[in-house]
Amino acid sequence: MQATSASRTLALDDARAVRWARQPVGLRVLGAFIGRASPLAPVAQRLGLAPSTALRWVRRWVDAGALAVVDERARAGRPVKWYRATAPRLFIPYEAEGSALPEEVVRRLLQLRVEPQARGLVAAAGRTLARSGAAWGTLIYADRHGELVVRPDFEGGRTPQLLREGEPAYLNVYTDGLRLGATQAKRLQRELVALLQRYKDSPPGPRRYLLSLVLAPAA
Repeated sequence: MQATSASRTLALDDARAVRWARQPVGLRVLGAFIGRASPLAPVAQRLGLAPSTALRWVRRWVDAGALAVVDERARAGRPVKWYRATAPRLFIPYEAEGSALPEEVVRRLLQLRVEPQARGLVAAAGRTLARSGAAWGTLIYADRHGELVVRPDFEGGRTPQLLREGEPAYLNVYTDGLRLGATQAKRLQRELVALLQRYKDSPPGPRRYLLSLVLAPAA
């Protein structure tokens, strides 16, 4: 482990820490303490983990030097320990990944991000479905280029009016039918990033939203 004071970034290059960082649960536990101190119990509850599971991961990260006890508060019985990440940024050098391929690193990142986003999407879609009365299932068809499309959708692709007031704010947009030149694709990339940045720079609201944008050449 090596911390860089200038950037306040902790390098996780220990073999155990690298292995633990490959576990989505381990990463979520570590992330709960980055930039903030907390006792164990509320973190376990927020992540939906058994206290014993959360404690096991906390002890591993303390042993790796990524977490530290920053406070102990008295209570009846044993004092309550508060933990915090030892740096606001942690970095795993690619060389420390050993046999991991770049594809595996990216796949783990996507898994970590998509899981909580999927839970929120399902909850919002459920509320919309309950009010719309539309049938939901798997839609299979050929697009205008003759390529097979299989996706979850409403019967016949008749999507309820998701943009009307009173419906939850959510989108599940996917298309593999974009036919763009290199210049067009770059312009779309920049426009999407600029739009996202505009909302990130606006005054924060009371609710946290998850948004992923993936634009990639089709394999």
